[in-house]
Amino acid sequence: MDSGEARMTTLVAPTPEAGSKPAQIMEAAGSLFLEHGYSAVSMDAVAKKANVSKATLYAHFGSKEELFRAMVACECANSVMSGVWDEAMRLPATEGLRLIGRTFVRFIASAKALGLYRMVLGEVLRQPQLAQAFYESGPAETFQRAGEFMAHAASTGELAITDFDLATHQFFGLLKANMHMKLLLCLSERPSDQDLERFVDAAVDLFAKGYAPEKR
Repeated sequence: MDSGEARMTTLVAPTPEAGSKPAQIMEAAGSLFLEHGYSAVSMDAVAKKANVSKATLYAHFGSKEELFRAMVACECANSVMSGVWDEAMRLPATEGLRLIGRTFVRFIASAKALGLYRMVLGEVLRQPQLAQAFYESGPAETFQRAGEFMAHAASTGELAITDFDLATHQFFGLLKANMHMKLLLCLSERPSDQDLERFVDAAVDLFAKGYAPEKR
């Protein structure tokens, strides 16, 4: 990977100060990207929406790609998933999985998350670096933290997991199942919180039984 490619996938530091120009610009860009798609939005449109000059816009973000990466990183850093991991580690394994699962499905079923997924998927062939930036800032981090939870549950003897990567794939596969695909394609409406909890509880129960330690 050359230095140019590296810059394309390096994420800008998220969480600008509330009310600052960068925060104002990212909020405007996020609204436009989600409404019109990445390719259809110009930097001129972002500046107008944010009520800043183009000079101010480019002083903070050197390109539309950089602005997109900053926006995605900020959204992921401030998502509900960011605060769930430490609490899950303090719970019994099945309850920790339940907490992770419920938080995760509510997040991926939210209108904002679905809009972001759809936008990235719509640009993946034209702008593959955007997909990479999106993956690194959100899904990859979630997957890594979940793998660490699997390792923790195995170390305490609560779950008999030896392949943490595989177990993490299986867990998220159970959680997303066909629900997420149908939501992405607008083939179904968001389930109620009660239905989501029932869905997660069934997935956790199945996963926990599959990885239950053998009784001596």
